[in-house]
Amino acid sequence: MEVSEFSSGLTGLDGILRGLLPGDNVVWQIDSVEDYQQLVTPYAAYALEHAQPLVYFHFAEHAALLEDDNRVMTYSFSPDEGFEVFVQKVHAAIRDAGRGACYVFDCISALANAWYSDQMLGNFFKLTCPYLFDLETLAYFGLFRNHHSASAIDPIRNTAQLFLDLYNHNNRLYVRPLKVQHRYSAGMNMLYRWNTDDSFDTISDSVTISEIMTSAKWSGLHSDRRPGFWERSFIDANELVHEVETGLRPAADKTETFEQLLPMIITRDD
Repeated sequence: MEVSEFSSGLTGLDGILRGLLPGDNVVWQIDSVEDYQQLVTPYAAYALEHAQPLVYFHFAEHAALLEDDNRVMTYSFSPDEGFEVFVQKVHAAIRDAGRGACYVFDCISALANAWYSDQMLGNFFKLTCPYLFDLETLAYFGLFRNHHSASAIDPIRNTAQLFLDLYNHNNRLYVRPLKVQHRYSAGMNMLYRWNTDDSFDTISDSVTISEIMTSAKWSGLHSDRRPGFWERSFIDANELVHEVETGLRPAADKTETFEQLLPMIITRDD
């Protein structure tokens, strides 16, 4: 099909980003799925209004981002089936949708939780992003801030065409573009307030910027030192054992952690 003009569904945001281009993979660093939902809704509405094929991959445990609609091609693949199976199914669906489609992915942090590996999450993105780019699609991904190590963040940021921070401060949303590829943006790394009329104002007040960055525990600090999912799981388990042994927590608390660690070290294949 002929690729039509893409949009975030928000004129003000399109202006900041100098438009959305065929092949753009847009990654949003978020603090909550609810915040991500507010970006997905206008994006999906624009795609449907302009008769653009809309594909939704629902694989996380959080609530579905798109309602049931016969105009939306929804796929509910489980990452618990394994990395290779999951990737093959996603790529087959992308191939079937063809050129110029719009995509919504659940918060992809769920994939690291399912595979117990930030590196596997990064690998999934490196395999999928170029495929979407070659088909001149537009794709939205959510990614939890301060949740992953450099094993996930670095390959995702390096591969994505657009990488942006979304902050929620005092019930107001703020956007900060960190990477906008293939176009010049004078507003790179500037902070924008999302207004109720869907316009965006540049925030230049250093006090306000500092409050937002501090409240969100800005991910730009020491990101390469953050342990990945695997390391973090065993660090937490070690602390739990110590707290149980010292009487700070009941022995029953070990059961949930044990059940989480078990499939990480013993195959789930029957």
